[in-house]
Amino acid sequence: MSLWDEFGAEERVIMNNALEEAWLSGVIGDFLGHAEASGANWIFNMDEDAVRPLIPRFAAVTRDMIRRDLIELIPTDRYDDWPNHVPMTEAEVDAALADPETWISNDATGPIILMTTDHADQLLGR
Repeated sequence: MSLWDEFGAEERVIMNNALEEAWLSGVIGDFLGHAEASGANWIFNMDEDAVRPLIPRFAAVTRDMIRRDLIELIPTDRYDDWPNHVPMTEAEVDAALADPETWISNDATGPIILMTTDHADQLLGR
């Protein structure tokens, strides 16, 4: 059984976005997205009315994945210093995950990048 087999739908989307070092603000839109052109294109659904109800669930799943040392959040102003960046504090993570704008736009707390941890990379064989 692989790590992917243990993931729920939300966890798979979060991990895929972390593997791509994508913006946290696009995760729910990716989850709600759909394929077009016979699967050649993936279209995100960034409709705020569809995204907002899912924020508490995705915040909880993201928090759990951070706790399990699978992903980390990196504000873009710290990304340039990666891997020697100053990690977000628990309070900063909690504030970012609780802020609906973090999930909808890159303007509120600033863009936040999802990344896999060394632990996750080892589990995934990277």
